[in-house]
Amino acid sequence: MRKMLAAVLSRVVSAAARKPARPVPAASCTYCSDATFEIPKCDLYRLEEGPPGSAALARQDGLRYYRAMLAVRRLELKADQLYKQKLIRGFCHLCDGQEACCVGLEAAIAPSDHVITSYRAHGVGYTRGLSARAILAELTGRRGGCAKGKGGSMHLYARNFYGGNGIVGAQGPLGDCVHMCGME
Repeated sequence: MRKMLAAVLSRVVSAAARKPARPVPAASCTYCSDATFEIPKCDLYRLEEGPPGSAALARQDGLRYYRAMLAVRRLELKADQLYKQKLIRGFCHLCDGQEACCVGLEAAIAPSDHVITSYRAHGVGYTRGLSARAILAELTGRRGGCAKGKGGSMHLYARNFYGGNGIVGAQGPLGDCVHMCGME
């Protein structure tokens, strides 16, 4: 089995090495400045009108969202690696594969809006303004973390971001408290 796998891999590598990559002329690379997406109609329940039938996305916004999702994915992969090396103690609730959720949330709200999230808070913390260095320092228990290394995976804090919560559904009552205390 090993010999067969080695033979297949050597054929693939040698075939790739024989074919040089063709350069793409710059004139043939045309990019559109924006894209429009059609949204199918959905069933409504107790609503008079639903979401719009189409949405437009500018190229610059799309690239910004892509770069943010890529940064969150890299952050999560590094956190996973550090957890497996036992440099992160306790729980480490990763959100890899859910990058679009935190980036989309941040794109849809204003910077002055308040956010309380569930226990998968790394991506939301990053999009709310925490640096990857501060998040990883917090995960590894360093003083340079956003909660001085005492919060761990769930308890990341930034301006208008009140960290995660390990209790299912507890974000609602905490959000009510933030609202009633006049923190808005």
